Amino acid sequence: MNDRRTLARNQFESTVIDADTDRRIYETFRHFWHPVARSSDVDADPVQAELCDQQLVIVRLDGGVRAFNDLCAHRGTALSLGAVTAEGTRLRCAYHGWQYDGTGRCRLVPQAPDLADKLDISVRAYSAEERYGLIWVCLEDEPLAPIPDFPQFSDPDYYWVEFPVVDWNCAAARRIENYTDVSHFAFVHDGWLGDINHPEINSYKVWRDGMTLCMMEDEPVLQPARLSKWSEVDTDSEFVEVTNMRTISMPLAVRLDISAGTSSFSQFFCATPLGPDRTRNFTVVARNFGEPGTAFKDHAVLNMTVYEQDRPVVESQRPNAVPQDLAAELHIRGVDLYSLEYRLWLREIVSQLEQSRGETISEPG
Repeated sequence: MNDRRTLARNQFESTVIDADTDRRIYETFRHFWHPVARSSDVDADPVQAELCDQQLVIVRLDGGVRAFNDLCAHRGTALSLGAVTAEGTRLRCAYHGWQYDGTGRCRLVPQAPDLADKLDISVRAYSAEERYGLIWVCLEDEPLAPIPDFPQFSDPDYYWVEFPVVDWNCAAARRIENYTDVSHFAFVHDGWLGDINHPEINSYKVWRDGMTLCMMEDEPVLQPARLSKWSEVDTDSEFVEVTNMRTISMPLAVRLDISAGTSSFSQFFCATPLGPDRTRNFTVVARNFGEPGTAFKDHAVLNMTVYEQDRPVVESQRPNAVPQDLAAELHIRGVDLYSLEYRLWLREIVSQLEQSRGETISEPG
């Protein structure tokens, strides 16, 4: 009986530690830039967005993009229901017409015009930037890293296409591991990205460069030339020889740089954490070959099929979050090196942030 009680207590304590570690990892995401909307989705009207359980309003004021807490200081109405006024300089609440400027400060209370000047009334403003056709937000005043690099987006030799935005019921870090894992291709994407009769993968190298975790396969891989993403490549062969470079910009952005000869495309992906177990998928592709009119079909349509093949698998994973105890799941030497290095770096980020706060750190085994 005592042994059973001890086992039950140990299992309970282990669950509590795992949940605490998951929470700590999730909370660090507030300190990084994440896309919350596509630029094309934010025009003259405010738009509601979400990041790390924080409801936001995204709006264009004074010629730039702004992000505020989606909550009017008066009666808690969502500011995203409002409208832009005063020649594009203020956001007006839909309920009682209070107006806020680009800093979040209230500049007009219509029912009492002198009140705004007498009181310091503001809504919380967040850092916001527009880059790569996406609206980026950081919830903390001092981001731990810059917005990830995507140089092909502005390269004159490339043109770009954006994918539809989709939400998954999974942790963002699980989605990043899925996006960079090649050993599942043969089974989840048989006939698309892999061959179930040949599940072996090439050896590869992993290294850090600044705030990025890089992975390069030692040998090129063969992909069917009939795949839509290569349909614009001039070849008579059944297969095209492809080189792959994967780069994770810590913690939740991935760039796949893929080349077949002189034909190249870069697939930029971000897993935005809406909450601990909800993730929004943003993808932009830039390529230097083919016709712009076929890019959406060649890349977005193909990849949305691949995404839907992945979705039920990733959403089924338990625990929902990536375990930070490396002994919690089994790993294959070499095959799982990239995900192991990713998990180690996530742990380091948590530790570094807690050390900067002077908090007590308890690392999992």
